[in-house]
Amino acid sequence: MMTKLFERLVTKFSIKVTDLIKYMDISKATIYNYRNLEKFSDIPQDKQLKILYLFGKETEEELELVLDESDAEMLNKYLNRISSILADSINGKKEEIASLEELTAQNERLLKENASLQRQLTVMQKFSDIDEFTKAVLFDKISEIVVGASAAEMKEFLDYLDIFSKYREVVGGGKKRDDR
Repeated sequence: MMTKLFERLVTKFSIKVTDLIKYMDISKATIYNYRNLEKFSDIPQDKQLKILYLFGKETEEELELVLDESDAEMLNKYLNRISSILADSINGKKEEIASLEELTAQNERLLKENASLQRQLTVMQKFSDIDEFTKAVLFDKISEIVVGASAAEMKEFLDYLDIFSKYREVVGGGKKRDDR
């Protein structure tokens, strides 16, 4: 039995290292390591199966026979099979990348939404001591003021709230007045 079976197959069929990397899901260095192995059986079992599948064979001995093949029509069939499988593998990887990018974008959107909801929850917890009717009336009135308001009008409204808060602290018996 001849040595470096994988190397000889890659060379005979001019299989690109970049295609093998994507198909076998391993690094460039690993491909070169496999190519330098004396025995095909030294390649991990899962990768051996991928190589066997690439050539449509079930055993190492059948792969050896592929190397002896000289019929142009048979060699062309092997090349077509290899090209098709590698192309499908590359397209599959592209779809996986697109799917991963979509999931990443969706995750980022959900993280932002979660942060916004956390802020809203924090604000809403400040209203926990107010009865439901008062909360409903208060939020109804606020929504009437801010819906359709311009940025300047909203700032003016917030300024009024700030002024009222300070007034309440000083005049209305707030904690700051008691601290004096």
